[in-house]
Amino acid sequence: MLLRGIVLKMPKTCIIHYYTDMKPGTVVTYFDKDRIISAVCLECKENRLHLLSEHSREINLGMSRVIHSTPTPLKADGSRENLLKALKALLQEAEALKAGINSEDLWNLVQGEAERMDIPYLAELVFGGTPTPAQAAATLRALYEDKIHFKLSQGAFIIHSAEQAQKIETKIRRDAERENDLSEGSDWLRKKWAGTPVDDPAGKSRYVALLRGVAVFGDEYPEAPVAAEMLKRAQLNRPDMPIKLLIKMGEMGENENILLERHAIPFCFTPEALSESERICESFSETQLPVHPVRRDLQDLAVFSIDSETTRDIDDAVSIEPGDEECRVGIHITDVAEFILPGTQLDREASERPSSLYLPEGKIPMLPSPLSEGILSLGEGKPRLAVSIDIRFDASLNLTGFTIFPSVIRVKRRYTYAEANELIHDSREFSCLYGLALRLREKRVSAGALLLPIPELAITVDGEGSIRIDKRERELPSEIIISELMILTNWLCAGFLQRQSIPLIYRNQPEPRETVPGAGKDNLLFNLRQRRLLNRATLSTSAGNHSSLGLQPYSTFTSPIRKYADLVAQRQLKATLYGESSPYPEEELRKIIADLEINGAKINLVQEQRHRYWLTKHLEGKIGDTLNALVVNQVFNRCDLFLTDYLVETSFPCSPSAAPAPGTTLAVRLEKVDVCNGTIRVTPL
Repeated sequence: MLLRGIVLKMPKTCIIHYYTDMKPGTVVTYFDKDRIISAVCLECKENRLHLLSEHSREINLGMSRVIHSTPTPLKADGSRENLLKALKALLQEAEALKAGINSEDLWNLVQGEAERMDIPYLAELVFGGTPTPAQAAATLRALYEDKIHFKLSQGAFIIHSAEQAQKIETKIRRDAERENDLSEGSDWLRKKWAGTPVDDPAGKSRYVALLRGVAVFGDEYPEAPVAAEMLKRAQLNRPDMPIKLLIKMGEMGENENILLERHAIPFCFTPEALSESERICESFSETQLPVHPVRRDLQDLAVFSIDSETTRDIDDAVSIEPGDEECRVGIHITDVAEFILPGTQLDREASERPSSLYLPEGKIPMLPSPLSEGILSLGEGKPRLAVSIDIRFDASLNLTGFTIFPSVIRVKRRYTYAEANELIHDSREFSCLYGLALRLREKRVSAGALLLPIPELAITVDGEGSIRIDKRERELPSEIIISELMILTNWLCAGFLQRQSIPLIYRNQPEPRETVPGAGKDNLLFNLRQRRLLNRATLSTSAGNHSSLGLQPYSTFTSPIRKYADLVAQRQLKATLYGESSPYPEEELRKIIADLEINGAKINLVQEQRHRYWLTKHLEGKIGDTLNALVVNQVFNRCDLFLTDYLVETSFPCSPSAAPAPGTTLAVRLEKVDVCNGTIRVTPL
């Protein structure tokens, strides 16, 4: 008796029908979209059943879809109305019986007997004796609703093991919790967006975290699907909604820079780094500077700096001694390596943020401000440690020699670029420097340097969120002076260490993929096209040519406050000057290069995207304005433009036959700006 209804090792392809003699009046059960439906057979013909369902619908059904049938037809006179009445009476009885079935008790009873059991046998265990159609239906429906212990498959029930049941129960509980979470969260978000008064739910912090996670990391956020489903249910599933919701709820600043979090760029210093910075500043004394036999005292030299008026971290200064037969130029770079030692907390954090970030809303320094704007900055009138290079030129401004050494300097005067520019024609020193800079630039161009005079856009944002846009058409003479002197210094120091066989991080740049005829002059179209064809500069421990600068070898030393690669180079240089072993073997430099390339790319991306953000934010208020545009290219059905008012590229759809020729200037109307993704849409007038 116990084994009568047990099915052992039943093939998965086998469909079980306990009774297959489908006479009119037989009650059958089948699935319809995961719902169990009962029906009474009206006719059976060639394995096709004509049925009257419990919902009073006549349907045709294949025999293969039947999961259970009664052994005897319903006792009715065969009329449609009476068959339906008898069916509903049977199901009503089954529902009443189902309420008394404890499926878990039954599961405990059959544990270990078999993996699968048929419906009549299970009904027999529940009710005793041969089950009636109502008892079989009650058992079928009760066990089907128990997703934890039983699974209906091919006309029989699979009996879950205790381990399977526990896993399923856990999943069902978690699914229910997830559903409650989504329901509560979507309802709260919908009401918050609509401004409807609503109490904060217990899960508020989680919902805010979900929004922030997807706002910052997008689809890469592990719980992005959950956030997307919650926003979809709240009917707030536009891409910009997470940020807009957070701003509306006061959980995010209107112009918060989430790019730093997205790219894991630290924007503040740890307490350990700040403590180190404080100790260095406290131990520094302007009257008792570190002494070394090779460090020269140049405090009587007329050293001056030239920077923008907003610069506070001044890392280079200049001196000049013009003469009839010889001109001596001194370049003095702040000695950061004296204070920031390898392996310290400050050094580690500088390597993680391998350059200062210059953003429209402010600067994030590579080193704490008390250092970068304090004892390391070459401020006016203050004695400072430096690494100096004394460069000698003959009367024709040809380089005749140079000497590199650690020094102590005192900047006598700080000039802004605008102030220095006014002295170009009135001061022998500045006139000589400008002539020298032009001479150096001319020699680089002769060696293959590629100058691309493209205007620059400076964007600054004050504390009130006001955006200022400044367009600079070309370099000032004073900027050319500093640029050429720093390039010269980097080249000379790189060559010096190369000749000493000291490992170094070189900056190389392959030749452009293609050379645009006319590029390098005052033709904006040619220069923009040439810029697109430049190869990316790379870092390497092997010296190569830097095509844009026309120099080899080339490294960077002149910005150790702002760039970690320059600090590393300065350490290598100082060790050589002191006659000590290099702090970095070549293998260590390769590791540093790998980190610099990853972290440096992140910093460049954040700076570019933040620049674009504030530009599009500014252009939001210019919708409908007429702008000037230069046609750069026409590709397929797109015309590429350069908006000369704001120095930004965009495009508009255009068929090849109607496309304006490259180099054409157009008037375009600003149609739409999307700050969220940085897109700018224009149409030609």
